[in-house]
Amino acid sequence: MIVKVEGPEKFGNESYVELFNSILLDIGITRHVEAVKFIIRPSDPLFLISVKTRKAAGKIRITEIAEISQGKEGTYINITDENYAPSLISLLWQLYGRERIEQLSRLEILCKGIDEKEILEIAIDRGEELRKKVLDALWRLLPEGFKIRYDLSSENIITIVATEYEMKEEWKRLAEKVHADMEVLDVQSAAL
Repeated sequence: MIVKVEGPEKFGNESYVELFNSILLDIGITRHVEAVKFIIRPSDPLFLISVKTRKAAGKIRITEIAEISQGKEGTYINITDENYAPSLISLLWQLYGRERIEQLSRLEILCKGIDEKEILEIAIDRGEELRKKVLDALWRLLPEGFKIRYDLSSENIITIVATEYEMKEEWKRLAEKVHADMEVLDVQSAAL
């Protein structure tokens, strides 16, 4: 992973990189991040982060992450890859409503009155899943009190600039430039 930090304090810069790496490890997406750029200006106050991820490959079918069986009350799902548990449960709630989805245990779900054939058609978008996890990492990393935010998002890049007070137009333009630079960054042959 390529990491670039622009900031006035070496200790602060290193601390943010260390914290970011720790968050990525905690969420389980370290190997999916190709490049990250920080611009930290405590005197403004300004915090900018841009993350470029590897492109996530398509969709993952429910049968790749869970065992499915038909029962009297509906379809039972036993999740075998717990990394996808939150996403699968959320997707089931979206598709069928909370009243029809009963979580029997952490990894066991009953889909009440829903046929197994219908459940077997479900797939989770890996790209969307990765995007959610990257956003989770970024929200955890943003400094406390930096509630004014401007963000940009494209297929595999997310850029956020945050501040405590008023968002200046020049900071939005800076975020747009950093985002555009990340779009054309060739991580195989370049550094930020």
